[in-house]
Amino acid sequence: MTLKFNVTKVKELMTLQPEMISPNATLQQAAKRMEAANYGALPVGTETKLQGIITDRDIVVRALAHGKNPATEKVSGYMTKSVHTCDENDSLEDASEKMHRYNVSRLIVEDKEGKVTGILFFGNILRNDADSGELAGVLKHCCGPVTV
Repeated sequence: MTLKFNVTKVKELMTLQPEMISPNATLQQAAKRMEAANYGALPVGTETKLQGIITDRDIVVRALAHGKNPATEKVSGYMTKSVHTCDENDSLEDASEKMHRYNVSRLIVEDKEGKVTGILFFGNILRNDADSGELAGVLKHCCGPVTV
């Protein structure tokens, strides 16, 4: 299924210059940065060397649920190393297809040199200024037929 969006490029909707975190940071430091930035995920590494992604869910399910101490446990032990990316000039159609294919709700956005420039969250696509037809297309693509 091909989706059509009023906004056409990833760079028009992505969250710009996301907070990066070192794999040597603690889970507590990661959680505090997520809270301060109001993100549920942080790219791990540097803007030129992406090593993974750590999410609030990673911290809760992989660490806290097993009694790990977030003040001492390192991001590297709990991050997801397999990261899905897209180019900032990719179309939203291509990015949404990639999210669907890999069953992810976020993509790390890179420029043509491979530098991290943003994150595209599913919520970015379901933004306030999307028209009802656009939203119905996104939801139908992800969840099946809907009525708006």
